[in-house]
Amino acid sequence: MRAATLASTDHARRHQLEGAWVPIAASVAGSRVAVDELRVRYLLLEDGGRYLVNEQLTPATLDIVGRSGPHAGRTMRAIYELRDDELTVCYDLEGGERPANMQPQEDQLLLRITYTRAAILFS
Repeated sequence: MRAATLASTDHARRHQLEGAWVPIAASVAGSRVAVDELRVRYLLLEDGGRYLVNEQLTPATLDIVGRSGPHAGRTMRAIYELRDDELTVCYDLEGGERPANMQPQEDQLLLRITYTRAAILFS
């Protein structure tokens, strides 16, 4: 997936998450992955796409519907942490259960990507 374009039903949280995000760190099953090896080059969170946020849960959840690439039409049930201009998203690569936390699990193949807010907008 080169880019994900998403939208939210939670307006306050959408405002904080909206924008372009570029990956700065990643891991699969707890092992570091070079950012340039990721299929995701950026994450674009904006109106007109599809994502659902629930910050009432701990950890906060983010359901992403892929719009293109290998995840097109697939819902990825993720968790996330937002700290200032860093967004960390974690989901099960095998499409199983939503991760319980950001830590590697023996029974899940978790991808964790940390993004930073981009200074430029993608079109």
